[in-house]
Amino acid sequence: MPWLDVVASAAQATIGLMHWEMVDDLAMPKCVGGHPALDFCNTWAGWDDPPESRREWLESYDHLAVWAWHADLIGESDARRLRRAAAHSASAPTGLLTDARRLRTTLHTAVLRPDDARALSGVTGFIRKAASQVSVRPGAPPRWEFSASTGLDLPLHAVAWSAGDLLTSQRLATVKACPGDGCGWLFLDHTGRRRWCIMSVCGNRAKVAAYAKRQRAGRPT
Repeated sequence: MPWLDVVASAAQATIGLMHWEMVDDLAMPKCVGGHPALDFCNTWAGWDDPPESRREWLESYDHLAVWAWHADLIGESDARRLRRAAAHSASAPTGLLTDARRLRTTLHTAVLRPDDARALSGVTGFIRKAASQVSVRPGAPPRWEFSASTGLDLPLHAVAWSAGDLLTSQRLATVKACPGDGCGWLFLDHTGRRRWCIMSVCGNRAKVAAYAKRQRAGRPT
């Protein structure tokens, strides 16, 4: 492999590691969306590319529970309690993980196409289930809270409630998708000038690729 290709490949591999971080004992995608509902969509990478297992961050129910803690939707103690409970449940964790992935796909469509009635209806179904378990906790200011008795559904309900918050907010109009190769992560662009999910990752990767392309074009045959 020519030295220029080696440099570009190594640089891209190094940059790619910055997309994630370890939370507890699991790898989690960084929360860069500006809203938990967008970060939930970002648990899948490369929305416009062919499906591949390596694009999936929610590999198990444990990943879902830890991600919800990582996104500040549930507490650390809740995440660890749920993981212990899931370890003793035969089928519920698998079904909930399937539901979470289905919500993620529907939410991604609804966020980018808020006039899609079918997608909104799908998200609404999850929000209705969450509404039956939510209450307002006193505080300054008060905040929404799900009871610990919610059980293994807690992460899914918390995500659905967050999705409802975003979809009914003016912030929805500022959502953008990262154009990075194999990315597509969503984020809020409050200024109208943000292009990349993480400039030091997808932005730099694009610069490396563009530089390598220019150098190849300038080499003598």
